[in-house]
Amino acid sequence: MAGLLALTLVAGACGSVAGGGPTADGPPDERLAFGDPDLEATAGERLGSEAAPAEATGDGSQDPDTTGGQGPPTTGGPIEPGTVDNPFVALPSVDEARAVLTSTGVVVPVIDQRPKSWLVATPCQNIAFVTDGQPIGRAHVVLDPGHGGAEYGAVGSTGITEKDLNLRVAMAAADILERAGATVVLARTGDYTITAASRGLIAKAVDPALLVSIHHNGGAPAGGEKPGTIVFTKTESPASTRFGGLLHQTLQPMLQGAAEPKRQRYREYADALESHEAAIAAYDRSVADRDAVLVANGQVPAEATTVPPTTVGPAPGEPRLPSVRQAITTTTAPPTTSAGGGAPVPVPEQPTPPPALAMAPVRPFTWAGSGNAGVRSWTRADGRDYLAVLRHSGDVPAVLAEFLYVTNPAEEELLADADFVAREAGVLADAIILFFTGQAGGTGHVADQFDDQPIGGSGGIDNCVEPEL
Repeated sequence: MAGLLALTLVAGACGSVAGGGPTADGPPDERLAFGDPDLEATAGERLGSEAAPAEATGDGSQDPDTTGGQGPPTTGGPIEPGTVDNPFVALPSVDEARAVLTSTGVVVPVIDQRPKSWLVATPCQNIAFVTDGQPIGRAHVVLDPGHGGAEYGAVGSTGITEKDLNLRVAMAAADILERAGATVVLARTGDYTITAASRGLIAKAVDPALLVSIHHNGGAPAGGEKPGTIVFTKTESPASTRFGGLLHQTLQPMLQGAAEPKRQRYREYADALESHEAAIAAYDRSVADRDAVLVANGQVPAEATTVPPTTVGPAPGEPRLPSVRQAITTTTAPPTTSAGGGAPVPVPEQPTPPPALAMAPVRPFTWAGSGNAGVRSWTRADGRDYLAVLRHSGDVPAVLAEFLYVTNPAEEELLADADFVAREAGVLADAIILFFTGQAGGTGHVADQFDDQPIGGSGGIDNCVEPEL
């Protein structure tokens, strides 16, 4: 249980978030909201060296344990690489909890260790005392499901939300990794808001060998034949760059394989539609020929026609619908003449329209964002990472992966399939295992990004709502 204090560890006001897109991880100019202007020290280091616990908590009346703290815990050294047979070696031992899994299932980083409680940083950058929970030391991996709570992220046309997809992928990947011997910490364990700075602080607290922030993209960028997956790696971090390439290399075959049955289905539909439209065109020609005879015989007015007008094609990404013709019964006057002034021309039989196409319409499969895909860092003018969760995670190797576009109907259809989401998680776990075994190489590396652009309004402190601890 936790007593939440009314103190937010912010030196000065935290600016509002810029931008309006669905996939941001925090504003580019957001300060680490733990009173740390140079963005380097952790909240634990700040409180441990600059503020006594009683000073931080007022008169101590909300502190369940007033016997004094032990200061911020130590890390215990680097995590050693594993082998193909044993990718996750034993973690360095630590004497104190680095984080706590509270009784309500929320992971919070420890700021100060007390004999009977922990002083922790909350998801919305407050401090609280936790007296009941599961202590966490080090972790091999931190998986960070992006967004949460009122921050939905990208939303598909059928109501699929990015925040839910991110959490499902993270939880399934964590299960696979734990069965392989890894200790995994989830930065977000449920549907609640948590700031980008708090996500980074969790990573710095448990000091893993890798942090992966899991996202799915939004918007409507131009499509193409390859997936628009983006893996943003931490600036000047070779380990992050290596993992980004491994994730891209592992993910692409799975995505193309998942798309192939849908492409084959569309090819079958396109073939059937072509045959159907050829029959429709032949029918329309027969109708036009018959109409011409009727006009020549004076049986119908010259402007009369029973051929339907040409229809407008489908919108991009939408299925082409088959043409439909109904049987026509033409009422005519008796013939009065013919084109040559002689006897009337015999009128052809009324043609029978082709049957409706039995196959349901299938949309063409096109990936969104193909031209923007790839593995790259995104760096601000000051040399730091543009994306907040990468910027606030200290020296921890980290990536932010935008797997697919929720807002692309073709990809949304994939993401609506629970088996596909499980495959996403499996690929993520496979890439992490390759990373821990020292696998080199990878694919998808493109030029690094240095521009400044609005990326949305999530990850900040203004709209954060504390979950129950």
